[in-house]
Amino acid sequence: MTGVSHQFRNWGLACFVNFLWAAQYPAYKVASDAMGIGALNVWTFIIAVLVLLPVLIRERRYSKRGASGRKPWSSIVVLATFGIIPPSIVLSWGIGRSTASNAAILSLAIPVMMALMGIVMLKERPQRFFIVSLALALVGTTLISWDDIVSGSFAGNMLLGNAAIFIGGAGSAFYNAYGKRLLEVFSEIEVLVYSYVVGILICMVVSIIADPVPFYVVTQWPLRAWLGVLVLGSMTWGLAMALWFWLMKRLELSQLAIMVYLLPALGVALSAVTLGERIHLMQWVGAFVVFGSAYVSSAQGNDTQS
Repeated sequence: MTGVSHQFRNWGLACFVNFLWAAQYPAYKVASDAMGIGALNVWTFIIAVLVLLPVLIRERRYSKRGASGRKPWSSIVVLATFGIIPPSIVLSWGIGRSTASNAAILSLAIPVMMALMGIVMLKERPQRFFIVSLALALVGTTLISWDDIVSGSFAGNMLLGNAAIFIGGAGSAFYNAYGKRLLEVFSEIEVLVYSYVVGILICMVVSIIADPVPFYVVTQWPLRAWLGVLVLGSMTWGLAMALWFWLMKRLELSQLAIMVYLLPALGVALSAVTLGERIHLMQWVGAFVVFGSAYVSSAQGNDTQS
């Protein structure tokens, strides 16, 4: 496969992953209206494991990867504790005590944190166009999210919620960086499934302690809540994360960080198509800049596997 083909493939997959991720917002809204935070995440990760488990079984059947030697299972616990719980439990708690606008502003820092963690934890050396691409993506996303930025509030009464949102974003960045490091020992599907199993156990404890209705009282939630959980488990944390980790094994974290900015651009496009919302000129320009910077960052670079 040629370099241009690699680049287009990586960019196309990144767009598709962000498209799947965009579905999480209405799904979380529908499900969280009826379910507690702990129960919502317990069943989300259970469905994600069920979606990925056949792939893991097939992988272990036809591959002798890791057949000998001890694996660092404690690292999976670290990954789940600091990489899954913050962007699921902590983030949800923070949004409930802050605003969606504040969450949109603080989420702009996630790709930057990803790139920094890639440099510190993975010893990556970003390509020469990285800073330019990242700056352009940040500018484009700022244009798209300008209304949220203007309406954001960081008053003292929201400080705790904003801190939780930031911690959730940092956890998401950590999951990508630490998960990429574990790909030296585990396969992509192994990292996801094993960390999800640990995440399920932690979320069960959270649900029993904090939820009004614990996760095991399954008859208490309406069908629409279960449909939201099904979307989250199968698409957001299932298929999308499997494709994301496939990309993560082949590209540097700094390249992927820029691609995260595709999410708000695709969210605006989806709103226009599905809800008939009007896209302003500034949002069109921002989306164009984000897509362009993501395409540049998807260049083959360290992509040595086809």
